[in-house]
Amino acid sequence: MKKIDLSKFIREDLVNYEEYKAVPSAYDLIVQNNIEIKRIDKLDANENVFGPTKNLNTVLSNFRGYQYYPDPEYKQLRKAIGKYIGVSSDNIMVGSGGDELIDLLLRLILDPDNEIINCPPTFGSYTTFTLLNRGRLINIPRKDNFAIDVKKIQNSINEKTKLIIICNPNNPTGNLTPVEEIINILKSNKLVLIDEAYFEFSGKTTLPLIKKYPNLIILRSFSKWAGIAGLRLGYIIANPFLVKQIMKIKSPYNVNVAAELAGLIALTEIKIYKKIIEKIIKERERIYKALRKNNNLKVYPSDGNFLFVRPKETLFSKIKTYFQKNKIALRYYDSSLTGKAIRITIGTKLQNNKVINIFNYL
Repeated sequence: MKKIDLSKFIREDLVNYEEYKAVPSAYDLIVQNNIEIKRIDKLDANENVFGPTKNLNTVLSNFRGYQYYPDPEYKQLRKAIGKYIGVSSDNIMVGSGGDELIDLLLRLILDPDNEIINCPPTFGSYTTFTLLNRGRLINIPRKDNFAIDVKKIQNSINEKTKLIIICNPNNPTGNLTPVEEIINILKSNKLVLIDEAYFEFSGKTTLPLIKKYPNLIILRSFSKWAGIAGLRLGYIIANPFLVKQIMKIKSPYNVNVAAELAGLIALTEIKIYKKIIEKIIKERERIYKALRKNNNLKVYPSDGNFLFVRPKETLFSKIKTYFQKNKIALRYYDSSLTGKAIRITIGTKLQNNKVINIFNYL
């Protein structure tokens, strides 16, 4: 058979494209360490290790409608989210995780060579989906304390700018951008996406600005607080016109029935989840205080369900080796923007004690 060069069928800009590299899955760790899922110490992806409530698991198990497609408009779920956050369902669009919603938004607004302003180090999917949708990425690095550089952002805005993205609290560094700075950027009249995936842990939001600034788009997730990262469920809060435009281009059934049902049940159990969130925040502060006593580490305050830590560079490899030997998965960074750093998801008290003890041992 004649040899065919399959690369010629691929978009030129994607042939050598470097994809977003996610951390190993829970299932990879199960196989690698030959242990049950309930025994893994997976603290590398900012998942809620406490998982969904018993009632939510029971409802998913007993549901008998999986053979049917969901409502393509997700009217019930959007109404329930609207009640939870205090806005009309017309302001809400749901998606299969925040990733799908970022992709859909960029697909909607980008023409070739339009520009997206990004503030690294931050969530890697912004870069991935900008490039996949043929946009041009304008990176405005954060300051030494990981605050955004508002002046440089404003100076970079031009007629090609379509969107400015700010992760708030920022992933992986955990810090918040003050609302006053976000307002200054909104006044540019460009679209501004505020990623509030960790809102439930920070309690800080730009939602009150949504009526005054029609160019504001807020992204949120069920993955972190509701413990259903594996079901993929997120939502956008935006001007009804923008919501309608995004709804037009999504696939008909972009959120599966199980995720929709899980979202509806989770929203009826907010009181239970708030207790879990309070527990995670309490543990976050306990680990923060414990690690700050270690002179080998620089620990950053966080408003997420994780901590960002910079060890002495000479200890970075040793720390990585120790945690891997102890079968504890953390997220590691090594770039000019992050330095040699570690992101630690807040786990159970037992898991957190293991983390503290290993750092203290070094």
